[in-house]
Amino acid sequence: MGDMATQVRQAVRDYFDTHLDAETLGSFPVCEVAGGEWLFRQGDDGDSLYLLIRGRLQVLIEAEGDGKHRLLGEVLPGESVGEVALLTGEKRSAGIRAIRDSLLVRIERTLFEDLAANNPSLALKLAAHVARLLQRSQTGSAAARQFNTIALVPLKESKRYLDFRRQLTDELAGFGSLLHLAQDNLSALGAPRTVADSQRDNIHPELQYWIHERETSHRFVIYDCPPDDNSWTRFAVRQSDLVVFIADAQDDPTPTDWETRLLDGTISIAGRRALVLLQPPANQAISGTAEWLKHRQTDFHLHARQDRNGDISRVARIISGNALGLVLGAGGARGFAHLGVYQALQELDVPIDWVGGASIGAILGAPMASDWPFADVNRIARHSFVKVKPFGDYTLPVVALLSGKRMEREIRASQDGMIEDMPIPFFCVSSTLDSGELAVHEHGKLATALRASAALPGVMPPAVIDRRLRIDGSVLNSLPVDIMQGKPVGKIIAVDLSSHKFYEVDYQSIPSPWAIMAGRLLPFLRSYRVPSLSTTILKATEIGTQAQVRESGKQADLLIQPPVRKFGLTGVKVFDQVVEAGYVHAKEALQQWLDTSNTPSGDNGIE
Repeated sequence: MGDMATQVRQAVRDYFDTHLDAETLGSFPVCEVAGGEWLFRQGDDGDSLYLLIRGRLQVLIEAEGDGKHRLLGEVLPGESVGEVALLTGEKRSAGIRAIRDSLLVRIERTLFEDLAANNPSLALKLAAHVARLLQRSQTGSAAARQFNTIALVPLKESKRYLDFRRQLTDELAGFGSLLHLAQDNLSALGAPRTVADSQRDNIHPELQYWIHERETSHRFVIYDCPPDDNSWTRFAVRQSDLVVFIADAQDDPTPTDWETRLLDGTISIAGRRALVLLQPPANQAISGTAEWLKHRQTDFHLHARQDRNGDISRVARIISGNALGLVLGAGGARGFAHLGVYQALQELDVPIDWVGGASIGAILGAPMASDWPFADVNRIARHSFVKVKPFGDYTLPVVALLSGKRMEREIRASQDGMIEDMPIPFFCVSSTLDSGELAVHEHGKLATALRASAALPGVMPPAVIDRRLRIDGSVLNSLPVDIMQGKPVGKIIAVDLSSHKFYEVDYQSIPSPWAIMAGRLLPFLRSYRVPSLSTTILKATEIGTQAQVRESGKQADLLIQPPVRKFGLTGVKVFDQVVEAGYVHAKEALQQWLDTSNTPSGDNGIE
């Protein structure tokens, strides 16, 4: 236990960044929290702060009404929790739960006040630390933190799984040094003792310390588990930031007895859970994912097609915190610029790992998440918008100006699948008409979700999902960067098509409809420049979220704003010009970003 005491003293010194004598350092009590247990809950008294020595914590806030918890972030060794309550004396604003067995130093208010009286700089440093935390929460950051300890749990062992595991660990080793732990190699690696059946829930402190030391010297610790509910698997999943269940998609999706026992609550898995489905070659459509997800609680799922090594690379990027999320905003016909951005991404070999969109961004983002090449996406989009002309599908304006049938027919013709079956993770947003809530579509029929996300109010009829009316997602969130921040991505590229241009008109009041029509038909009469009804409705929707778009854009690692404001919101004849404008602008912006972005580095290798 002497090693632990040294570790605690050094952590406190590093945190306060000042000299404290040995007696003072010895006055800090330590506490241990088992994986899945709460350190404190939202609303508890805030009488102390905690410094995390080893382990990992979740910051959770309880949603009003439903009692469910929303993940705000995670706490890593060397970081602290409870600072604001310590300074203000208020109740805890969020709860803290251990993802895995964790060791913390507790600093009570009375002890801190005594220290601050003799070391005034401590209070200033704590206040500065709180200010940095508040600034970080306001500016936002990707919620997904890098996973350090990962348990790989196959639902059935096979050659396909063994090949996948080997390729995955090779890919992860490219992002940093990796330690591979299995039940039969602990002694060879110098571990003090193995996990015996008698230690189903209690891990010997020496083994805990040994593993922690390896975590600090390796970027990844991979727990290799057998397809069984044995003591090693239970130990591994409880110590992991991420538990990855791996299955062959062609197997029976019903949970096995041992899987059910593992997850029946006898142990607590507070870390994130992922499901990776090993799929057949890409020429066979992915299907049946919903059945795999129905009986399992997962934070996300991924697909790895047999003939696409890039899929395994995507899994590694997501696990390592190096994944790229692409967010495509609303903008009517200006959304064709998204295609140009996609072309630039493919030409520069920038892989997309997660796609999200609103309105036209959802419609054009879906084929990108289907992993189609640019030429196919561009061809189908040109056919759907230029030849079919969905913005000319006028009807008796009882519910909307357009019937929406052309748009719906084109969506179903090319995107008639399930969202969870898409090879690249995808989401889109719509607005619930009755309650004004934002709906995030990540499961279910893709065509229905896209139809809802692009149901421009007054222009397209609302979509019906679960017996509720949904309208265009841009009404509430036309650039859903905040939704993407909750996904396990490390970088976010957002494409903003909203207009911030100032226009002046040369008339004192809107001319009559007769004057407008006469000016258009008779060349010797004055012509008035006025927006169409559909353009006015689209622009009104855009105005309502402009401030939100500006704030969302600040959260992205790269914000691309193609120069498409000169193009109309409903004009489809300039399709190729809009695509080209998006391509030229995006290629330059992406190249500059790639040239200045930090690339993963470190002491790579597998042990």
